[in-house]
Amino acid sequence: VPTRRNCLLEGEVLKLRVIILAAGPLRKAAICWRAMGEGDFAEVPLRHVARGVYTGRFPPAGAAGLAIEYYVYAVAESGQRACFPPAAPRLNQTVVVVPAR
Repeated sequence: VPTRRNCLLEGEVLKLRVIILAAGPLRKAAICWRAMGEGDFAEVPLRHVARGVYTGRFPPAGAAGLAIEYYVYAVAESGQRACFPPAAPRLNQTVVVVPAR
């Protein structure tokens, strides 16, 4: 994930660009997200753009003051799995939702 956002405006859609280096095609690539520490992760598939570049979008951010946590994973044809951040899903990227003006 070349650019990591740490905040979103209320109602903003988070668009991620992900670079995945793999020797062959992927079996699966996705973003998993949820409200910080709440419930199960929702999964959004990544769309292949070109070469090792993929994109994905979160649904619009909720109310101001909330936080979202997410991680990205990819599964190679061999079954090997890679995550970002590496400690996911125990430790994830976080994004705070701030009020829109």
